[in-house]
Amino acid sequence: MGIFSHGKSEVMQIEIEEGMHVVARGKAALIVRPVDADSVEVLLLSTRQKITVGLNEIEFITVPKRSTGGSEILYLTRLESESNDQEIQLALRRHEVLSRLHRKEISVAQAAEEIGVTRSHVYKLRAKHDESMGYCTQLVRRRGNQKNSRHLDPALEKEIEAVLETFRKRAGVTFAEVWRAVQKACMSLNLKCPARKTIRNRMKSSFTREEVTRLKYGREVAAQMHDSRPGKYKATKPLEWVQTDHTLVDYEVLTDDRSDTIGRPWLTLFIDVYTRVILGYYLSLHPPSTLSVACALAHAVMPKEDFLRRLNLSGFKYPMYGPPFMVYMDNAKEYRSHKYLSSLDRAHIGYDHRPLGKKHFGGHVERLIGTMMNKVHLLSGSTMSNTVVRKRLARDRKPTQTFTEFARWFALEVMEYHSTVHSEIKKTPLQAWQDYYGPHGVVPFPPQITDAHQFRLNFMPQEYRNIRPGGIEFKTRFYWDPVLDPFIGEKKVLIKYDPFSLKQIWVQLDGQFIPIPFADMTLPDITLEEHRAKVLSSQSLEPGSFGDAQAAEAHSEAGRIESASIKKTRAAKKQLAAKVEYQKEFSSAEVVKKENKVAPDYSLPPKPFKGGV
Repeated sequence: MGIFSHGKSEVMQIEIEEGMHVVARGKAALIVRPVDADSVEVLLLSTRQKITVGLNEIEFITVPKRSTGGSEILYLTRLESESNDQEIQLALRRHEVLSRLHRKEISVAQAAEEIGVTRSHVYKLRAKHDESMGYCTQLVRRRGNQKNSRHLDPALEKEIEAVLETFRKRAGVTFAEVWRAVQKACMSLNLKCPARKTIRNRMKSSFTREEVTRLKYGREVAAQMHDSRPGKYKATKPLEWVQTDHTLVDYEVLTDDRSDTIGRPWLTLFIDVYTRVILGYYLSLHPPSTLSVACALAHAVMPKEDFLRRLNLSGFKYPMYGPPFMVYMDNAKEYRSHKYLSSLDRAHIGYDHRPLGKKHFGGHVERLIGTMMNKVHLLSGSTMSNTVVRKRLARDRKPTQTFTEFARWFALEVMEYHSTVHSEIKKTPLQAWQDYYGPHGVVPFPPQITDAHQFRLNFMPQEYRNIRPGGIEFKTRFYWDPVLDPFIGEKKVLIKYDPFSLKQIWVQLDGQFIPIPFADMTLPDITLEEHRAKVLSSQSLEPGSFGDAQAAEAHSEAGRIESASIKKTRAAKKQLAAKVEYQKEFSSAEVVKKENKVAPDYSLPPKPFKGGV
């Protein structure tokens, strides 16, 4: 069972580099090289075996601060890659013995005997020993200068600093100009000019990111990127500038049984301005909120393999992800909530809000929304974008998709958009992305989040629930784990949940978040929006209403039987009444006839019969 922190920890971003220490499939490893957009080749430190693993199979190591600093760690990483098998085997042996000494399983004398050195040398080796860094601390050190060390003449160092200071406040400066100024200063003082690489490294260490941006692109761009002042600038690489916004989708989705509509979904989008890719999005059945914004951002930052698998689209590629440098958004309350903005701060993601009343400042995302809605308008049952067009719709164009079906259809349309040539950048968004991030691009991979789960936890929505003997009830389902036993009866316990997967929740117990799964492990996983669709489907059936077509048919047939019986009854009553009246009339005629009967007079002659033949 995993145990996580309180959910407010700072999440770091990290660039994947060759020689980086990671944990691959649960084993300590070293990154050798990128293979493709989703995988790397690593060297397992325990067996020296090289294997290919996916990015979702590696964990990043957060190395504790040491007195030697970051340069020492980088040096050890490089030293490890340069060491031969004999040196590595020696380091592994020393590390194993020193680890036992650290655990007090053996004495210093025993350690000296096993390693084959003096006791005083064991103390020196133990001073370098670090369990978190592994055996590389025991590798034989190379002689010479270490990386990032400075050995220039103090007068030359002072002159370089003076030259850099003259450029610090200027704009639109190229490195070539700085390099020429340093050469000129060195020649005037009769000093040997250092290498170009040395001057470039001095600039990186002396200037802040804001100053570097101002030197390259000018004060206005630097202000936009670093001072959070709105304005327009040209993005120079992916993830540098991302825009986000919402829209109400021009389509009504059906209930799961297709008997009725449940409304129009909302769409939250994140677009990368440089490549025009849809970095992330979220479809919801509720109006825009902090929840939908956080879900869309998490979708943008994290790899998409799990997302595609849930939609049964594993055969497709969606390689775009990564933490944005700057997120540009409007002034809606969900974009200004303290929880959302503080989560961005902890993830080291910059943000800015567009000026009030100036919608064109978010032009890229607005045009993207228009493009995606044009695709929606081709669907049967689209509500279109305005009432004039809506009136011209054919009456038989009814909605045909449930929310789950629409979510899958929309994902396919997103991938089609990524592979369609964009009119502005003159290439497909996918190609623009891979030109920068990819095995043959500028950088093999986008920046990675060091702790993916902690990042998700920071953005997860939260609620309060009671712990009952049957577990925790949430979204009509129960969650249970034996770890809850001591806490049964606790009230208003904080829980967090992942809207993309409700198969487990995270419950805060004694200051730690513990994952708790479904009580019924046979239940299938479900997303928050799929749950909402089911709830809306059940709400569309009022108490006493028919649940299926058979009930309606039975009701109609019963009605027909009742109508027929009423008609028959009325006919029978009329017939009976007529018979009674007839009988009454017949009986009266007979009585009158009998009363008016006269005896025959036989004295009269007979009357001749005049009937016709």
